[in-house]
Amino acid sequence: MKKGFKALTTGLLAGSMLLGGLAAGPGQAEAAMVSAKFGTTVNVANENRVIDNIIRTGKSLMGGKAQYSHNYVPGKYMDCSQFIYYIFKKNGIDIHTRDDDRQVKLGSYVPKSKLQKGDLIFYSTKKNKWDITHVSMYIGNGKVLHMANTKYDVTISNLNSSWHQKYYVTARRVIK
Repeated sequence: MKKGFKALTTGLLAGSMLLGGLAAGPGQAEAAMVSAKFGTTVNVANENRVIDNIIRTGKSLMGGKAQYSHNYVPGKYMDCSQFIYYIFKKNGIDIHTRDDDRQVKLGSYVPKSKLQKGDLIFYSTKKNKWDITHVSMYIGNGKVLHMANTKYDVTISNLNSSWHQKYYVTARRVIK
């Protein structure tokens, strides 16, 4: 009985791993999870494809599919930093935190003039500009993808809009 059970469970495990690998698509990790560390960028193979997949995952949540909330329910209810955490993790990059004040310590500093797709942009609406209150992801052509607020949820905004200009603090590159 034990021998038959072991063979059955081994076969089921192998089959589920095979099916899991075949079912992976956009928004799914292509390889093993990569771990981001504070103060360093993550090297990934096919960086542009990974970044495009992260952006695609974020865009797939537009239109009310994900809603702004501080009560984190992955893929459904998220605030801005939880949204960034979620779209990175769905694509195989664990940034370890859903806190924007900690996310601002990830990767390496990027001047605003050197932004690339995938860079994280941090904002503060407080007098102490280093108390981060919002995060977005640069997607190219002067646009950012973010979980904006309860009115707009996941949206794409112009980085040159007055709000983004006024409250911009810094940008960080997590993937290279």
